Amino acid sequence: MRIWYEFPRPSAGAEGFYDRLKANWRRLGKSDSELVIKAPTKGTSEFRYSIVGHMYADMLRTIEMVEGVLQAEREGYDAAVIGCFGDPGMDVVEALVDIPVMGPAKAAIMMAQAIGRRMAFVTLPYWEKKIEKMLSTYGVGDLTIPNRPCRAFDLPLEEFIDESRVINNFLEIAKTAICDGADVIILACVNTSTLLTYKEISSVDGVPIVDGAVAALKVAEMLVDWKRAGLWKTRRTIPEDVKEGLRKGYYHGALSL
Repeated sequence: MRIWYEFPRPSAGAEGFYDRLKANWRRLGKSDSELVIKAPTKGTSEFRYSIVGHMYADMLRTIEMVEGVLQAEREGYDAAVIGCFGDPGMDVVEALVDIPVMGPAKAAIMMAQAIGRRMAFVTLPYWEKKIEKMLSTYGVGDLTIPNRPCRAFDLPLEEFIDESRVINNFLEIAKTAICDGADVIILACVNTSTLLTYKEISSVDGVPIVDGAVAALKVAEMLVDWKRAGLWKTRRTIPEDVKEGLRKGYYHGALSL
């Protein structure tokens, strides 16, 4: 089984994330599952741009990420994961490909529903409204804590290079959510959740932490098994000639590498 993980920006400077995600998968993935991380050749690797300009960034990178998933199907991959917690392009690719595709937010919410009753999210600065909108999109607003279900790190972005401070700040904020009734915490940033999983930090005061990256990979893995068992119907709803006509007319990007 080969799973394509589409990273949301060019790979320059992301080597640490790649190494950690691969290490996590060696520990948590099935023995026959191969994780291949791909990244668009166009885009910015500037962390601040992706966070502060999240809505515009998502709009710009959605095309590149959707094209990456199309490339995964063409190259014979069994499943694909959209490697950004905003799940950019999920609703689009489900109409374009006939392989399982999963996003970190959707998978993390599924896992949180399975192991808890009241979830809370800790996310990056500027992302609170985006995550709150996502709760409505996925229909889980009633399954969150009533008071501030989404809470942001209170670190300046330039201090996110200090991993110890990031971890400690996350734990502090998660504890406030637990005091308000959360019995499962979703860390709504795949880079940071991958760091915690790598450090084997999986709970706060006995309350589980859901890593969206691992959750998406595990759900994708499960869906491949379901498809092989015949428990699947095509997700593709846009005819191939229409898809290719649109790509030729609008898309001018490059392949993921």
